[in-house]
Amino acid sequence: MRTRPIRLALQALALAGVASLLALLVWKLTHDPGGGVAAQLSQGKRPAAPNFNLPRLDGDGTVELAAIKKPRVVDFFASWCYACPYESKRLEKYSRQYGNEIAFVGVNTDDFSSEAKQYVRKYGLTYTIVREQGRKVLNTWGGLPIPRIFFIDRNGKVIGQMQAEEDLPRFLKQLAANKA
Repeated sequence: MRTRPIRLALQALALAGVASLLALLVWKLTHDPGGGVAAQLSQGKRPAAPNFNLPRLDGDGTVELAAIKKPRVVDFFASWCYACPYESKRLEKYSRQYGNEIAFVGVNTDDFSSEAKQYVRKYGLTYTIVREQGRKVLNTWGGLPIPRIFFIDRNGKVIGQMQAEEDLPRFLKQLAANKA
């Protein structure tokens, strides 16, 4: 007789676990960023670049993406990201080459300010770096994984995102030639 209450308790515990997982699934489905800009690009669309106004990492004011009136490259990165240093170094190199024609904006996301500043120093990044606390802006653009690099023409349309290594020089040439 004593095993019956234990069995009922275990069944109730299992049922509570299933209910919790179901609640988590419902929450995830209703709070998913939905792919944002990245999903629209994969559907062949060229969406307007979502605006953001974020503080500069160096503390010198804010940067509003829509206020930049030339083609832009937006890179989402973090100090804890394994692949980010490689892309950051490439972006730094290209920002020196195309800096007069194209604005480069790095968005440090979901990171500690001190670690972000150390990252920027370590990799010698001189292009504009802004800081987002959390992932709200990142999720608007497509969410994780990072790095995520997007290319925006002078009219504010997102013309692509980096999918392969050769995309970076190809899109930069396109933006610089005013063909985008």
